[in-house]
Amino acid sequence: MNKDFEKYMSEFVNVNEVDLYRIIKYQLGWEDEFGNKSSVIQDLDRTYSSIVLETCLIFSDDIKPSYQFATSVEILANSWYVHEDVQSGITERSGRSSVWWAWGPAQGINTGDGLHALARLCLLENNSKFNDSILLKALSIFDSSYLTLCEGENLDIDYQESPLVKEEDFMIMLKKKSGSLSSCAFQFGYISSNQKAKDISEKKLRIIKELGEISGIIRELNSQNLIINSENLPTEIFHRFSSKKKNIITTYLLNNSDVSVKRKIGEMYFKRVLEVNDLEELKKEALSSNFNDYFINLIDQYKARSMDIVNDLGLNDLQNKELLNIVFPDESF
Repeated sequence: MNKDFEKYMSEFVNVNEVDLYRIIKYQLGWEDEFGNKSSVIQDLDRTYSSIVLETCLIFSDDIKPSYQFATSVEILANSWYVHEDVQSGITERSGRSSVWWAWGPAQGINTGDGLHALARLCLLENNSKFNDSILLKALSIFDSSYLTLCEGENLDIDYQESPLVKEEDFMIMLKKKSGSLSSCAFQFGYISSNQKAKDISEKKLRIIKELGEISGIIRELNSQNLIINSENLPTEIFHRFSSKKKNIITTYLLNNSDVSVKRKIGEMYFKRVLEVNDLEELKKEALSSNFNDYFINLIDQYKARSMDIVNDLGLNDLQNKELLNIVFPDESF
C-alpha cells in the first residue's frame, strides 16, 4: 500500500459534518464502527487505485498527479461494494461487518450514493493542474465505466434465475461487470501520466481500455475458480455462489455436460439459496469434467490478445512487460 497516496485519499475524505462520513471512513478501512482508528487498513486490497498508480508509473516518473484519479476510482469501487453488499445480502467484507449489516440497508444505500458523489467530485478538485479537456475526458470515462458496470449487473441479475446461459453471453456480462472499473483505472493511469497534455491519443486509450477490461475479467475468473480450488472460500465469493449468481463453472457445465449432470445442477439451482453441500457437489462435477482445460485455454486466449495489442502502444519491451504484469499479476513476462 502506498502511504503517500493513502494520506492523500484520507485528507480528501476528511469531513466530519454528519455521520455519513464516519460510515464512509469505516467502509474505506480507516475507522471502526465507533469512529476509532482501525487496524484493518493494513489488510485492505486497494486494487483499482493500485492499477492507476502502477499504470501511471509506466508512462511517467512522477505518480503524484495520478493520486486525484486513483482516489476517484477507489472511492467509486467502494460505492459499488456497498451497493452490492446490500443487494446480495453480503454481511461481511474485508473481514468485518458490511456497511448495511452494521447500520442497516437504508444507510447502506445512502452511503453508496455518497461515495459515488465523492468519487466524481474528486476529479474536479480546484487545485488540479490538468487541462480542462483532460478532466472532461476523465469524467466521460468515469460515467461510461459506471454505466457499463450497471449494464453488467443487469445481465448478472437476469442470468441469476435463467436455466441456461450461453458461454459467450456470460463472458459479455463478465466484461461489462468485472472489466468496467478495471478499464477505468487503466485509462486513468494513462491520462494522469502527463499533466501538460492538452489531448490524448484515442487509439492508445482504446488499447489501454481493452487491457483494463481483460485485467478485470481475469481477476474475476480467478476469483470464481476458487470455488473449486480453495478450501477456505472468501465470504464474498461464497455469498455470490449461495445467492445463485451464475459463475464460469456452472456456465461451462450446463453447456458442456451430459443430461444427468445438467439435471443435477438444474435441480440445485431450483433451491432458494445454495448451501455448502451444493458447493461440494459442484466441485465434484467440475473436477471430473474438462473444466480445468477449458479454463486454462480461456486464460491463454486473453493472454495472447493482450500480448498482441500491447505492441501497438509503441512502448519499449520493459514497459510492455510491466503493463502486462499489471493485467496478469500472477504471471511473469
